[in-house]
Amino acid sequence: MARRTPAGAELTRSAPAHWPGLNERVWVEVQMPDSHGGEAIRIPTRVEDASEASLVVAAPSFRGDLHVVAPGLPVAVCWAGRRGQSRQDFLIAEVVRRRVPAWDLAPCGEVAVEQRRRYVRVPATGGVRLSAVPGDPLAAEVDPADPVVEPAVAARLLDLSEGGSAVSVPAGTWVRLGRRARLSFDLEGVALDQEGQVVRTLDSLDAHRLEVVVAFTEPVAAADRLRRYVMQTQIRQRRGGDR
Repeated sequence: MARRTPAGAELTRSAPAHWPGLNERVWVEVQMPDSHGGEAIRIPTRVEDASEASLVVAAPSFRGDLHVVAPGLPVAVCWAGRRGQSRQDFLIAEVVRRRVPAWDLAPCGEVAVEQRRRYVRVPATGGVRLSAVPGDPLAAEVDPADPVVEPAVAARLLDLSEGGSAVSVPAGTWVRLGRRARLSFDLEGVALDQEGQVVRTLDSLDAHRLEVVVAFTEPVAAADRLRRYVMQTQIRQRRGGDR
């Protein structure tokens, strides 16, 4: 794919050894300008292509993208690699308009790897039940004469770490930023139950769903089992040639 270099960008001479692979799930982070709210947003997408000094991802859509996305825009790409949670800064070199719109990204920094075991997240699958925690100050006000019952939410696991989990929930539920929730799920045949708090919400590729990150509340009763799961998954990824 032809690519032009944004003015002022200093490209790395060769691709880092642990870039995500083709079709791998990644997240892009964009700092919106003050004219569009000034917030940092994090959007899921996937890798479309890669070369020695170019990473191509499917163009994610978000509010304001038509106004801010252009060559030269700085973005960060995050992914779960075999050494842990990885992150690298890029500049958009080209916005490719075709059947699948894409961003051609030029690296302008080194890969940073978060190796602290507690925060290393690995893929996980299966169902998870989110229940509201009594006494949550962000819950709907309860009228003793007409109490509000917040139903449990059936969700899907996306990844796990010793300190938290990312899950996919249906849009429009009570699960939102700041809410406390109890996660109940099965991990390799063992039932786990852990309280946590929603610390991040992300748009999903599915418009009918939302991705939320739940930080587990200390103490984490299943910390040892979660740690073993993370380590074993990393070993399997390494043996399978995960990049």
